Amino acid sequence: MTSSSITDPHRRLAGIHGRRLLTPDGLTPGQLRFEGAYIAAFETRTDAASDTMLDAGDLLVLPGIVDLHGDAFERTVMPRPGVTFPYANALHEVDRQLLANGITTEFHGVTLSWEGGLRGEAYAERMFDALLAAEHTLGAHHYVHLRFETHHLAGVERAIEWIAAGRVRFLALNDHLPSMVRRLGDARKLLQYAERAECDIDAYEARIRRAQEGSADVPAAMRRMTAAAREHGLHIASHDDPDDAVRHYHHDMGCHVAEFPLTEAVARTAHAQGDVTVFGAPNVVRGRSHTTAPNATAMIRAGLCDILTSDYYYPAPLLAALQLAQQHVLPLAQAWALVSAHPAQAAGLTDRGHLAPGALADVILVDDSVPGMPRVCATIVNGCLHYASRPWPMMSASKAVIAPSGATAETGAATATTTAPVSAAHTLTPA
Repeated sequence: MTSSSITDPHRRLAGIHGRRLLTPDGLTPGQLRFEGAYIAAFETRTDAASDTMLDAGDLLVLPGIVDLHGDAFERTVMPRPGVTFPYANALHEVDRQLLANGITTEFHGVTLSWEGGLRGEAYAERMFDALLAAEHTLGAHHYVHLRFETHHLAGVERAIEWIAAGRVRFLALNDHLPSMVRRLGDARKLLQYAERAECDIDAYEARIRRAQEGSADVPAAMRRMTAAAREHGLHIASHDDPDDAVRHYHHDMGCHVAEFPLTEAVARTAHAQGDVTVFGAPNVVRGRSHTTAPNATAMIRAGLCDILTSDYYYPAPLLAALQLAQQHVLPLAQAWALVSAHPAQAAGLTDRGHLAPGALADVILVDDSVPGMPRVCATIVNGCLHYASRPWPMMSASKAVIAPSGATAETGAATATTTAPVSAAHTLTPA
């Protein structure tokens, strides 16, 4: 870097200036002005008054992705069965993955289950402790989405304690017991689950049977838990609703987010109830579910999908949203809302997911010049640059004028993906 470079990679920016900023009506030239961690103004003017205003040129300028459900961190903690790494190291690695894929707010799907092992109390406590210890060193916003297995009656009190302590920011009720019961006696199918639970096949089958024994007490226990969650302001989801009866049961319990409904009929029921539906972004990218769930793109075309999540693959939200726009399934603004504004609303976060005054300055810059291969070039969180794939020219007050954009369509490739030279520009280098 030159002597005029900005040497602090996390210095707060004055804003962003570019030709393709996303608004509810589509892309427009303009600039975002930051004040601390927040967006102070969205302006269509073409001059910049600060040498710490990042010049985005023809890159897409988008709200940061809000990922309501991601459990890929489990593979960083336990990359192979029986092989574990400290949560502190895993979280910093995951943080880098999130920022590089444009995710500025992550809800980690921490499962508390009768299975134990990776999805037991001890591992969840390690996650909470690691998040607290790394609070000031992580770049993205990290929250816990507690995935509670409904038959884990012994864990109800502990989960309620976590909720009351503010450790949990979103709650989902899961019931994978029926699928495990169907696998009883099939050692080959149960082996992967037993390894994750850090026990042998016999012990795992015994845990399944013990969980079955408490079935009659599950509804009352879940009413207690959801009441505690509502008392502390949490939004609640149900997971993998198989039919209308289960969806009505969960809706009546206060679960107004339906995660991964297993049939189109269930998704329609959730919408009729006024609830929102969640599908996996990997489903969109791959063109199908990895199970027998509905095709997510078909659900989007039918107006039955409100939110896309990374589920098990952090690159998927960015890829899916741009794919939907490029294939003309949805306009870019609507496609991007599936991974930004809508999940933020579903979690009760009104301060992110859109580029507007008063919102957090969580912004990503994306190169979409290669169809099907969008690349995050910069990720800004709380007004600070936390990830960049290149040094960034900073706008000079004397030369901050937007030239006509080379992009010919809202989601088409721009003719240039780097900024033109500016006189007296500084350079901001990523961490």
